[in-house]
Amino acid sequence: MSYLYLFIFLFFAVYLVLASKENFFKPNVNILTSVLIALSSVFIYKNLLSEGSLQQVYQKQSLEIFLAGDPERKESKRQDVIGLVEQLIKKKDAEAGELYILARKLKNANEYILSEDIYEEIYGRFGDDLDGDVIAEYAQVLFISKGRKLDDSIYVLLKEALKKSPNNPSALTLLGLAELENNNPSLTIELWNRAIPLLNTEKEKNDLTALIEAVKKGKNQ
Repeated sequence: MSYLYLFIFLFFAVYLVLASKENFFKPNVNILTSVLIALSSVFIYKNLLSEGSLQQVYQKQSLEIFLAGDPERKESKRQDVIGLVEQLIKKKDAEAGELYILARKLKNANEYILSEDIYEEIYGRFGDDLDGDVIAEYAQVLFISKGRKLDDSIYVLLKEALKKSPNNPSALTLLGLAELENNNPSLTIELWNRAIPLLNTEKEKNDLTALIEAVKKGKNQ
């Protein structure tokens, strides 16, 4: 209703300027011109200048600063980003891609606790439709945010991730660690051997190979 009042106000303001006294109460081209100007002004206000839109612009700027990595500026924007995360989680019509993009950005910025909140929402809403790679990311974020401790919830996620994406190296590596904690070193070695050729760098491959050798030695003692 407020937009209607704004339109009426703008229409008469413009029409008073454009219309002549002789044609003021008669159909004329100035009426159409005034309508178009008023509609355009309302559209610009609604989409670009309204409080909600300005808030979105500010939140986007805060997020960009937060993700840039400068420690002092980052912390000054933390509450804004927390608000953005909470707002997005509460958004009933938020799409999976919209949630995932922010979750991934926060994960890459090592903001695992904030990222976890969004991954949890994604999994809760779209779990059946998610591929294993996304579920593996959620498990990894959960593992790190919990202080690199494995629990049953992470174990379940890893099993689900590998059921959907059997060659996900992150899930294979983490599940191997979980099995090691469960005193299943043979299964750990099997999972890590599967993960090695899927890793991206030689360093990652060499590190995991070294861990396998350490597990083998411990197993034989």
